Amino acid sequence: MDENKIKMIVVIPARNEGKFLDSTLDALKKQTFPSYRILVVNDGSVDNTSQIAKNFDVDVIDLPDRGFRATGMPILADVINKGLESIINDECKYIMILGSDHILSNDYVAKILEVMEQDRLTVVASGIIRGESQRETSPRGSGRIVRYDYWKKFGLRYPSGYGFESYIVYKALVDRYNVRVIRNADSWSQRPTGKTTNYENYGKAMRSLGYHPLYAIGRIVFTLKHNPKNSFQMALGYLSHNEEKYDIASKVHKFQSELIKKKIKLIVRNKL
Repeated sequence: MDENKIKMIVVIPARNEGKFLDSTLDALKKQTFPSYRILVVNDGSVDNTSQIAKNFDVDVIDLPDRGFRATGMPILADVINKGLESIINDECKYIMILGSDHILSNDYVAKILEVMEQDRLTVVASGIIRGESQRETSPRGSGRIVRYDYWKKFGLRYPSGYGFESYIVYKALVDRYNVRVIRNADSWSQRPTGKTTNYENYGKAMRSLGYHPLYAIGRIVFTLKHNPKNSFQMALGYLSHNEEKYDIASKVHKFQSELIKKKIKLIVRNKL
């Protein structure tokens, strides 16, 4: 893999992350596969986030302060899109979206790009985050690498709505491309897992994406085992009727329906 010919741009949204950003950028700069360009989108921080980014000699886009964090909200899509909008046509082959508190092991990028270079049908991939469960078809939003030419086909931007991060994963799946979780590409969060998750928004995302009811129930029941309150909030979000569905919603419903049928057939076959 010739790193001189393969260029990757990293987009990092950050609001008041002075406590974490230093370590995140330090780990990113130490990657065995160097980034061609790093963009920090400073989302109206009132701390030293912007200055820390500039100390690392990365590109910084300073946005005005709206007065609150956008974590888990559709507004965050617009923040990330500000970074994506600054990417010049065809200047890179891959784009990574990285959380401002996320630390990558030194060979994280190299391991993922090695797989993506060998399998041209893999258009979305990530490694794993310590302490978090991860399905094979669910690359994490932070640390996720997307093939530029694939994303460019539908605008090189996230849609503004709940579940925007999952949109690109399901878009790839229903388009019959591959998405991958590379389990030997290790990373970790500086912030305790799940502390910023809004489970009602998670439920709204499932609705916007067109989740099959049985598939949604499965996610809700899984969450129930760990935290009944979070499960209840997720169910409320999914049952809400205020969110517009994405253009891929019907395809996601069909895709999940096929998965459910395959699972049922496998269970029946094993019992016979």
